[in-house]
Amino acid sequence: MGEFLLLLLALAVGGACRAFPAHLPYLFPFVFNAPVFLGCWLTLLWYWRGMGRIAPERRPGRVRQGFFLAGLAGIYFVLQTHFEYVSQHMFFLNRVQAVTLGMAAPFGIAIGWMGEVLALGAPGWVVRAARASWVRLRWLSHPVPATLIFLASTDLWLIPKVHFVAMLNPPLYAVMNISCLLGGLLFWLMVLDPRPNPPARFGYLVRAATGFLVMFPQVAVSAYIALATVDLYPFYTLCGRLFPAISATYDQMLGGLIQWIPPGMMNTAALVIGLNSLRLAEAEADKHFVPPPGAKVYEAKWTGR
Repeated sequence: MGEFLLLLLALAVGGACRAFPAHLPYLFPFVFNAPVFLGCWLTLLWYWRGMGRIAPERRPGRVRQGFFLAGLAGIYFVLQTHFEYVSQHMFFLNRVQAVTLGMAAPFGIAIGWMGEVLALGAPGWVVRAARASWVRLRWLSHPVPATLIFLASTDLWLIPKVHFVAMLNPPLYAVMNISCLLGGLLFWLMVLDPRPNPPARFGYLVRAATGFLVMFPQVAVSAYIALATVDLYPFYTLCGRLFPAISATYDQMLGGLIQWIPPGMMNTAALVIGLNSLRLAEAEADKHFVPPPGAKVYEAKWTGR
């Protein structure tokens, strides 16, 4: 029933966006995107339903819930509100949108790690289809392809000529945003997997190093944009900047810094989270370690103390 009501809501909102877009509130879509709209609201429905069905001892804590919901809200805000309009009229706001889609929102969703909850809340056919698709595409979660896809989904669209065409072409613009989101989800769900190896495919150190080292090519691209002295992205001059007092180069500098600083902080946080997960896993293993008869244990802690 919930899914049917959300479908009716999507039809109503989509019709309103076509009939009188200029009269809708800020939090309504600027350009209605049915997959994004339904994807966000269905995920929220399945999360809410799954939280009611999961056993109390397995229910995620409030911090994890908060990260997950913040990530989901971030996706919806930058893609299905009037923020999408302003992101098309200032380069630095476009970078806020891109960093949210590729970094911040997937980072929060990965920290939340709500797979079990969503599986309990979603219809059975959705769960079966998702698991079958994951089996076929599991090789993408290897650190090498996941990193390459993540970088391509971000940096490819920053090539000035590619960016110009994407901003002028609505279908390509939608592909740019969705690819950024999917690349970020693939990467961060691999890096921030809280489980030990196994069942995770790779150890904590490999995942932590992957999440940290990807920062360096990102820094190189972002620094080039931030320090450029020419207008690399004339689309925003052509369409008219939302804030005319901000020059093209200053707009680029702000956009480059947004692409540079917050993602770098999240990459560093991923390293810390990975190392802390390793520490906690080894401390838990030590609790169940039984030394063989006659053995002497000098150090039993990850810190060596």
